[in-house]
Amino acid sequence: MKNRHKIVIGLFLFALIVIFPAKVCMAAGVSVNIKADNNYIKKGDSVIVSINLSSDELIGDFEGYLSYNADILEFQSDGGVAAGGEGLIKITDMGVQEGDSSRKYALKFKAVGIGKSTFALNEETGIYTFESADKMSASSNQLVVEVAAEDKASDNANLKELKVNPGNLTGDFDPQENNYSITIDQDTNQLVISALPEDSNATVTINGNKDFKPGHNSVEINVKAASGKINIYKLDVVKEETAAVTEEENNKPESSNEAEAGKIKLEKSGEETYLTGGFYLHLLTPEEEVVIPTGYTKTSLIINGVSVAVYTNTEDIDGGFLLLYGENVHGLKGFYQYDRRENTIQRFNPVSIKEGEKLVINKETRDTQHYQNQIMILGIAAAVLTGICSALAIGIIKLMLKNKGSED
Repeated sequence: MKNRHKIVIGLFLFALIVIFPAKVCMAAGVSVNIKADNNYIKKGDSVIVSINLSSDELIGDFEGYLSYNADILEFQSDGGVAAGGEGLIKITDMGVQEGDSSRKYALKFKAVGIGKSTFALNEETGIYTFESADKMSASSNQLVVEVAAEDKASDNANLKELKVNPGNLTGDFDPQENNYSITIDQDTNQLVISALPEDSNATVTINGNKDFKPGHNSVEINVKAASGKINIYKLDVVKEETAAVTEEENNKPESSNEAEAGKIKLEKSGEETYLTGGFYLHLLTPEEEVVIPTGYTKTSLIINGVSVAVYTNTEDIDGGFLLLYGENVHGLKGFYQYDRRENTIQRFNPVSIKEGEKLVINKETRDTQHYQNQIMILGIAAAVLTGICSALAIGIIKLMLKNKGSED
């Protein structure tokens, strides 16, 4: 009897295995297909990347990590379940109320560089069944999006100006010459470099411009054209050896360096840029209603290895004064004048500009001052005449009263 029971139970288990093999032997599977609406785009274009899930089972919660090349593409938006950037997007779709056998997530990117970007879900990605919340076995592809240069993008990666402070380059600057040298004193640890590209769409980055050691130091100025072409200018910065300190000099009392008190420094805080050191200025982009001072045009200047927007006098491109737009510590927005030779900054006076040691006032201002002077002179004359008339009136009244008294 017992053997008969064992045979029946065995046959029942065998039937379960034969009838429901998928349920017993393997987890539910899901296919992930990553695709783009256009695999070949140009710099500045946008592309929609979609993550498509499909399965024979109902799909429930989804948590995925999508990697990409942040130098080529910039994440912009999605349907509300994705967040991140800088090369990794997290997609969180948890607490699903209704399961489905297929699902799609669409992400928008903008092409900011030139090259290829590969999209892939990493191993931490989890896709779960709706009914039992079991993790599903997922298979996924990789997507490659290629970004080309813009139509008719310029190959011009030359500089039109290269200046350094302190010191001077050996020889005159030539856009076709890529190697220069400069000698600095033992107290200089960084240069103020003005590197202006011939093409305004080209970008300039500087490497190695800090912490100079005695001897030879290499500074590279990389100019990247709109087409992606790169041109490198090299500076051989020769720092003087530290001089030996004599006993007499060592015993001299320390003195404060007043000249350094007004030197400005550039600081970054996230996306914001500030000038500090004797003067605080939060650098800003002028609003649309802000009028650029007459005779000035927008360009860029490298300070502490960071490119900032400046405005230079069109009649004196090589002049030592530039304009910056920003907000000071008191919340006053406007243009400020930067002296790149002295590395100092002060409020910009739109009425006058410096030309050497002279103060030059434009014709319109001179005419205004002339009229104001004329009005002041007329006012003084009117006051004097009023006084004289008053004195005469008093004299006449006294004389009339005297004559009347004599008649009485």
